[in-house]
Amino acid sequence: MKYYMASDEKNMKQVRSLIKKLTSKGFTCVNDWNIQVNEEESQIADGIGEYEKKGIEEADFMLIFLTAGKGNLSELGYALSLDKNIIVYSPEKDNYHINKKSIFHNLPGVTICSGTFYKLVKLIHTLSPEELEKENSVRMD
Repeated sequence: MKYYMASDEKNMKQVRSLIKKLTSKGFTCVNDWNIQVNEEESQIADGIGEYEKKGIEEADFMLIFLTAGKGNLSELGYALSLDKNIIVYSPEKDNYHINKKSIFHNLPGVTICSGTFYKLVKLIHTLSPEELEKENSVRMD
């Protein structure tokens, strides 16, 4: 399954580690967290929006690693408009505090997950196309 990773640059080290772990479990991150965008390097900066937009479109789901920056609300909104499943994840429960919560986190298709990597992977597996197909067929009955 492909996913789009949203977070804040200050979480770069943790995000890269999480991407590596998810890759080892067979998941593919569609946006490259190794790209460093410097506003002075306008060629990269000019194309980054389109790159990120395509990544969200290509992904099976979005993973938001807390704490996330303000830009993540745009990414979240776009993913919601495409009916993508979204996981808001924090390895520490303290990071997911009501003051850091967006009103969009309460919408259908958005799942909150805090805790271990194992718990996150288990949740992602429930989003697999086979599981989603089962869930949709149950709803239609």
